[in-house]
Amino acid sequence: MRFIWNHTYLLMILTVFAWSGNGIIARGLNDIIPPIGMAFWRFAFAIPLLLLIAYPHIRDDIGKLRGNWTVLAILANLSIVGYTVLVYQGLLTTTAINLFLINTVRPLIIVFLSFLLFGKAISVVQGLGFFLASLGTLVIIFRGDIANLSSLKFNSGDLWILGATVCWALYTVLLNKRPKIHSASFLILIVCLGVLTLFPMYVWETIYVRPTPFVIETIWAIIYLTIVSSIIAYLFYNRMVEIAGANKAGLISYLTPIVGSTLAILILGEKFEFFHALGFVMILSGIYFGSKSTVKSQL
Repeated sequence: MRFIWNHTYLLMILTVFAWSGNGIIARGLNDIIPPIGMAFWRFAFAIPLLLLIAYPHIRDDIGKLRGNWTVLAILANLSIVGYTVLVYQGLLTTTAINLFLINTVRPLIIVFLSFLLFGKAISVVQGLGFFLASLGTLVIIFRGDIANLSSLKFNSGDLWILGATVCWALYTVLLNKRPKIHSASFLILIVCLGVLTLFPMYVWETIYVRPTPFVIETIWAIIYLTIVSSIIAYLFYNRMVEIAGANKAGLISYLTPIVGSTLAILILGEKFEFFHALGFVMILSGIYFGSKSTVKSQL
């Protein structure tokens, strides 16, 4: 475990597979498990397991939390609530492939938000990269059809996914402001705060939309999402940001569309269309220009 904990690229690969599985399950079971219910139970069941992991560290870290609760609440609502619910809501109407490809633009959103919030300079080349990646995202959202663009005809699920991507990018940028506590302590705190926000949303969904049925598919999905996508992936991702920085951690988006799209084709039977390839190439080209200087300075 110590070997994994200190190797950025190994953490990156394992996180990619963990989160790819999240997208596949959410898309495959969206007709059974509603989005807020999936998010709520995923993290609610994670709390006891996280307490076992974090307990030795919480005792040492509790004194460092004074004055940091606002930051923790913002981070919890961006990641545990915002990103997760928007992704699951989006997957009601769009494909897992679109999820993975739209998420690819995340590194450039991170660079752009770093500029807006902290004044980190953006070069002309990085600006060009952001423009290219934005065009690639539009190609995917509008299915590569100019007629769809001119008439603003699009799948609403893609916009939910784009909103989720912005939430996660902002979460990544703001991670540098989190209190200097152990990763396990940090994770249990934002999960608890996130579940507090999700609970009234879950009650509303249960009453006015549809309840979460506890059938065998739901149970196995929640077990995977709890252990792999909620605990392992978040610990690995937060550790990656801690040792490598936000911009380099954002490069996880290079691998996710490849692994995730492959799994979506093999498991869900989704089709990889020409507009997917065109948009993906444009996004990768944008990322190449937009994060070139950042990557060189950190490798």
